[in-house]
Amino acid sequence: MQTLSIIPAQLGDVHILSQMNKELIEDEKSDNQMTLDELKDRMTDFLNNDWKAVLLVLGEQTVGYVLYQEREDTNNRKNKTFYIRQYFISRQYRRRGLGKQGIDKLRTELFQNSTLIIDVLESNPIGRRFWEEIGFNSYYTNMRLNS
Repeated sequence: MQTLSIIPAQLGDVHILSQMNKELIEDEKSDNQMTLDELKDRMTDFLNNDWKAVLLVLGEQTVGYVLYQEREDTNNRKNKTFYIRQYFISRQYRRRGLGKQGIDKLRTELFQNSTLIIDVLESNPIGRRFWEEIGFNSYYTNMRLNS
């Protein structure tokens, strides 16, 4: 079995990141209606600010990505917390253990001795099952009232 590599994303990767982000939005059945160009602009803004992204690469093929931000742990300032805003494995590479392998690799190479936080949309029960299967637990419920 090939092993995933984690490669820091650059601004030149915005095209592939935004395309995968579009697929993620579709897969999680998000109500996000942004166009691909709008997603490119947003991804550029993320990378130009406090966010970082890594590409998940298998051999020569980019199979996914992670967009994350380091945050202060408000309960314990000695701890590191990483908020994963987007985690994506391309459809054709799913069900091969790469999602879990990616998280394991991130935990050993980038997020050592830290807390990981991710939001899962209610419209994405498959994603929720994945995160629970690899050890994530619900911590709070975020509710929304649209006007």
